[in-house]
Amino acid sequence: MSANELSVHCGDVHTVEDVVTALSAIRDQAAEDIRAPKIDGISCFSRLYATITENVLETLDGTHPTRSFDDEAFLTRLDIEFARRYLAAIVAYERRDGTVPACWKVLFDHRRDQSVGHVNFAACGVNAHVNLDLALALLATWEDFPPTPARRADYDRVNDIFGEEMDDLREDFDAFLAGTRENGLLDRLGNSLSDLLVRTTRGLAWEAAERVWAHRDEPAAYQRALAAETARLDNAAQALGWMILNAPDLP
Repeated sequence: MSANELSVHCGDVHTVEDVVTALSAIRDQAAEDIRAPKIDGISCFSRLYATITENVLETLDGTHPTRSFDDEAFLTRLDIEFARRYLAAIVAYERRDGTVPACWKVLFDHRRDQSVGHVNFAACGVNAHVNLDLALALLATWEDFPPTPARRADYDRVNDIFGEEMDDLREDFDAFLAGTRENGLLDRLGNSLSDLLVRTTRGLAWEAAERVWAHRDEPAAYQRALAAETARLDNAAQALGWMILNAPDLP
């Protein structure tokens, strides 16, 4: 099975259920393609992404026991816009048309590098998706659901989903401190550091989108701000992606 076939799962998505289906298919096919080597970076990231999105879906459809969103339409649209950027990056990479963001190319070019650990691959994908794609997904969503304090509060509730899943995800991806005593000091430290990183980077994505959104009433200025912010975010995420892939241990 060719890696180029992943794009067959990257058609447009219209519901969060579509997103989960696409991510699961990419995760499974990328893993099936492996005989040797044993690790695939796209599969690693897609596994994490599908897990988080399944939890978002449980919250949106009311089956989560303790959490809800006030503006479900906003979160649904954001989830879809967010996923579209990952799927588009896969398609662009396979077409080799020169449009794939540099931060995604770091992961895709090294997806079969066996010196890279599972947790590094997953973190590299999170880096590209949150540090570039999330701000752009927010801007697309705000066209119909402009930013408000209430929507920011819903946005921040997604951080709680990462917090709920963090311990299991760190163990699943064999993070450095995940092998310590369950719920011991080092284990809790690893969870806390990872949770803080997620909250910080998602907060920075919102702020980046706000810088562009401030020009929304001036189309030319908006486009200039969007191009400049996109380039800045991509360059920063590319550099960070390289560091993540080469980091000896991630907590």
